Amino acid sequence: MRIRNLAVTATLVPVLMLAGCGNNESSDVAAGSPGAQKAAKHGLDTVADGSAQVEGSPVSDDPVVNAYYDYRVALDVMMRSGGKATKQLVPVMTNSLYRAISAQAKYYRTKRLHNTGVTTVVWAKRTLLADGVIVRACYDTKKATTVDAKGKSALPPKTPTRWLDEMRVEQVQGRWIVDGGRTTPVKC
Repeated sequence: MRIRNLAVTATLVPVLMLAGCGNNESSDVAAGSPGAQKAAKHGLDTVADGSAQVEGSPVSDDPVVNAYYDYRVALDVMMRSGGKATKQLVPVMTNSLYRAISAQAKYYRTKRLHNTGVTTVVWAKRTLLADGVIVRACYDTKKATTVDAKGKSALPPKTPTRWLDEMRVEQVQGRWIVDGGRTTPVKC
């Protein structure tokens, strides 16, 4: 199966897990970046409405890796807002991935969930494959959790905290954006 076709799988696995349909060892809801904490403190509203970038976001010399970082920050803002902030997602991902992430945002709103804390991107690097450019990245969710409206954790107790993202990144109208991929629990 092509990585491009896994975009829906990568975003719906966490939703299924929260709904009681997933496997505790292969599902998670966390997303984010080192800049997520600063997003909460500095200008979250302008980032959430898509009119500003997060101050202090991670930066790389590689524009492909930067596209991944932008995606993680935008995704984290959506999850921290409880699915209410989605405008910042549009410039960092393809339309098909946006539709899948919008379903996750709707689930967050419906179930009154939101993320707290921050996730940390441990490392990220570009990889060239036959079907395109992939960013492989390891992120840690130890300091982040998904909670319900009462502040109670919505994640099973043994949810893994280290994840490997393999995200396809493509250039659209001169800008690198994320086109989906897969996330697996791995000690990276």
